[in-house]
Amino acid sequence: MALFSKIKSFWADRSGSLTVEALVVVPVMAMGMTGFYAFWNAYQTQNMVQKGTYAVADMLSREMVPASPGFITGLETTLEYIIERNANIRVTSIRRIANGPAGVAGLDVLWSFSPGNVLTPRTEATLAEIEGEIPMMSVGSNVVIFEAFVPYTPVTDILTISTMNETVAMRPRFLPTLCMTGIVC
Repeated sequence: MALFSKIKSFWADRSGSLTVEALVVVPVMAMGMTGFYAFWNAYQTQNMVQKGTYAVADMLSREMVPASPGFITGLETTLEYIIERNANIRVTSIRRIANGPAGVAGLDVLWSFSPGNVLTPRTEATLAEIEGEIPMMSVGSNVVIFEAFVPYTPVTDILTISTMNETVAMRPRFLPTLCMTGIVC
């Protein structure tokens, strides 16, 4: 009977319960806060990359003269300034030359450029990699594809992202085709 009364008094004793609860709750809260911060940082970075890429791509779409390698290199520098991170860009001008099924069939790459040749220029064969980013186009229409690749290091090991990518397809605003200096479009 003495054992039963000791067990009953042990269960009734509430001293030290705050310490036990803290040992359970504090690590869970710390992990949750770390996870929230990691995802917030990734979304903030992606948002900056997206806004910066759209702003710089819009600058390119407003050009009224053929683009030069120096100008595109300057766009990369401008993007890096806006997002406050290193970035690599690739600009590709494409034209629909034939009707065909939806997708990349009938598209012609007029030119593709990456400052410092960091990224491989796009060809008709590699357009399939970004097929989902290319809008529907009528025969004879042109689109410029602006791709940005930004290295990203997560604040914790929760995320395994190493690069933030953003692809923008836009039509030249004031010219029928955005050409590259020295290339006949």
